Amino acid sequence: MSETSAEAKGFLRVSENKHYFVRDSKPFFWMGDTAVSSISHYSYEELEIYFAARAKQGFTVEFIALPLGSAKHETELSWLWDASTTASLDKVKDEVVPVWKNNNPATPDEASVERVRKVIDLAAKYGLLVEMHCCGGSWGGSVHRDKALTVENARIYGRWLGEHFGDNPNLVWSNGFDLPPWWYEDIAREFAEGVLEGNGGKQLIFYHPCGCMSSNYFQNEPWVNATLIQTWGDYLQVHPMVWADYHRKPTKPVIHSEGAFEAGTEYPCKPVNSLKIRQQAYWAYLGGGFHTYGHNEIWRKTVYWKDALESPGARSMKVLGEFFKSIEWWRLVPDMMMFASNDAMGALHAAARPAEGDWAIIYFSSRDTTEICLNRITKGNAVKAEWIDPQSGRRELAGIFGKEKNQVFTSPAWCEDALLFLTAIE
Repeated sequence: MSETSAEAKGFLRVSENKHYFVRDSKPFFWMGDTAVSSISHYSYEELEIYFAARAKQGFTVEFIALPLGSAKHETELSWLWDASTTASLDKVKDEVVPVWKNNNPATPDEASVERVRKVIDLAAKYGLLVEMHCCGGSWGGSVHRDKALTVENARIYGRWLGEHFGDNPNLVWSNGFDLPPWWYEDIAREFAEGVLEGNGGKQLIFYHPCGCMSSNYFQNEPWVNATLIQTWGDYLQVHPMVWADYHRKPTKPVIHSEGAFEAGTEYPCKPVNSLKIRQQAYWAYLGGGFHTYGHNEIWRKTVYWKDALESPGARSMKVLGEFFKSIEWWRLVPDMMMFASNDAMGALHAAARPAEGDWAIIYFSSRDTTEICLNRITKGNAVKAEWIDPQSGRRELAGIFGKEKNQVFTSPAWCEDALLFLTAIE
């Protein structure tokens, strides 16, 4: 992709093939983390610690929410999820101003700009992109419960945001209300049009759905620049949902933007341990999309948030990022034909390879034995196979094989789940 506009320098763009993102004309690896309460619950000093840690671990995106006014809390700090927290807000309560006054998005509060910009700029200092969620959560708190955001004021609010923050190249916008995309779609469209009017179209906009895909309703909307998926606790649906959206037309990048968060207590699939974290992530990336991780203690900002920075799941994501950034990940195409039988799909394994057929990645989501079609590696005369532990990054040669027949692989006992990395050799 070529950038011809000077003002577009540093802004996220969609690639020419529409399957991934580029920034400064280079492929951008989306590996997100969820810290929606960054603006409302974390002090600047705490965010220095948090952003520095995530940047060191290889995360590239932070999902953050704007603090909104609420009819329930007119005199207190309110934030869009209305989630409880055990962390003290004493350090931030005097700094944070909800972005609108009098429970009315048509009266945005200029006093909130400094705090919001400070957080965006701090993320930029650590090379992090901010996906800013703007319109509320808690099952539609701003539109369904409080009736604050309406068709009449959504465009005004969106335009104000676009005008004030449209020059930030490390910012993209997240539309939506923590509801299915077919609820309040007119409000979503008005908000998006307002943002585009305010920022001149320089920043991308997504729609964050609840328990489904934004493609369920907004795939054909020109303002939706990528498809977002929320599986919540139904984490076994990650791969089929991402795979389906990867093949949907018109083509758009796909982000698994919210699954089951590590150590979350509310999910039917609990405990959400590091294995479930890795499964969700690899299913998303090998299904043709990207992934945003989350940890219960961080998105809520409990007193344990610092301990959670080095959680097993976060360490696994670091290994994932290092692996994908070591290869030309943007060439990957989902390819379940790597498996010789449907048993592997039933076992929830996943595979992808470049169209050129010079290498492939196969994810064993559990210890298993399965037959792999090595002739899918179309280049070279033989195939080098290497096992990688997604938990530690440990590598071990599995062997050199001819391509004339399928090969049965058993994932190693030292891996709870495993990556099989195949490369063509002469």
